[in-house]
This record gives sequence, C-alpha cells and structure tokens, in this order.
Amino acid sequence: MPDALPEGILWVAATPRELACVPRSAPGRRLVTGCGPAAAAAVLALELARAPRPALVVGIGVAGAYPGAGVEVGAVARVAFDGFCDLGAESGDGFLELWDLGFPDTGVERLFSLAAPGFLERLDSAVGATCSTCTGSESTARARRARTGAALETMEGAAWALACARADVPFSQVRSVSNLAGPRDRAAWKLPEALSALERALEESCRSI
Repeated sequence: MPDALPEGILWVAATPRELACVPRSAPGRRLVTGCGPAAAAAVLALELARAPRPALVVGIGVAGAYPGAGVEVGAVARVAFDGFCDLGAESGDGFLELWDLGFPDTGVERLFSLAAPGFLERLDSAVGATCSTCTGSESTARARRARTGAALETMEGAAWALACARADVPFSQVRSVSNLAGPRDRAAWKLPEALSALERALEESCRSI
C-alpha cells in the first residue's frame, strides 16, 4: 500500500449506524453514501474527485448470506471479489446478465477484485454479489448463488468498487452477516448481533494499522 496509509484511509458505509462500527481510534476519514448501488457509486465518486485522494477505501456494513454458501449469520468476512448480480434483462429462459446481452462494450466490469490490505488479511474471505433488489425467495437465492458463485449479498459493494476503479484507488470491503438471503423474515434477522460482531472485528483489525 502507498506510504499515505494509514491517514489516507477512507471508510465508507451505507448508513451512519454501520459507519459507527469503525473504531474512533482508527485513522482516516469517514463517509456515509446511502443505500443501494446508485447512491453508493455517486456519493463515493464525488468524494474521490475531491482532494486529497485517499490511498485506500474500505467499505463496511452488514450483509445477507446465501443459504448453503458456508457463511453463517454472525460471521465477519473480507469480500475478495464483488459484482452486480441483477444488472441485465429478463428473458423467456430466465435472467440474462448485462454481459450476455450482446452489447459491444458495457462499460461495467463483470467482477471486481478487491484489495486485501495487511490489517484485514486475518479475516476469512468470501465472494460478494451486489443488487438493487434484495433476494426475497429461495429460488432467487439459489439462482443468484449459482450464477455468481457468491456467498454474500449487499446493495453497495460493487458500486463502491466501480467508483474506486474509475478513480484508480484500491478498495477493500468487510461485511458482517445479519441474515440469510431468501424469504423475508425480519424476526430471524440478527442485526444488533451482526453490528456488534463487525465492531469487534474492526477493533481487532485496526490494531494492526
């Protein structure tokens, strides 16, 4: 990583509560982008256009996990790869990803490879999938997991990665699992527990910065 680290870290999250999981003692700036791919990409892109440009962006927050993907509720993982899982078109044979529609140049990467800075290397890694519409059925969960190979589902990861890629800034991401992606059962969500787990993981990781 560049010599500008650690003061050159920009921590980003979709919501203020998620961003509050970053330890107060951790160096760097903080930014709330809002939820969903559009807000995540736009707000971060505007921030990256300002000086000084960070040496590293770290996105954090909660996530859903696809059933059977091997990541349990309450787990914390560093996202190694991320991509948009619902960007495309419906067809009579099912969903077609943007890159399978025949456009000569989509202007959007199918999959982003994320940075693994030393202070986050101890975390288990997983593949992420970013959506505008969260999974709400078992069939959608199975289809998205099979199509992407992802274990985690969020609404911002690939959008943050896209903004960072265009600005040529390394991007890393840490997520804590609050629920299984599938039929919506708010009673089964473990949001406070996931946020607490994220706080603990970041507290320990940031000691190595």
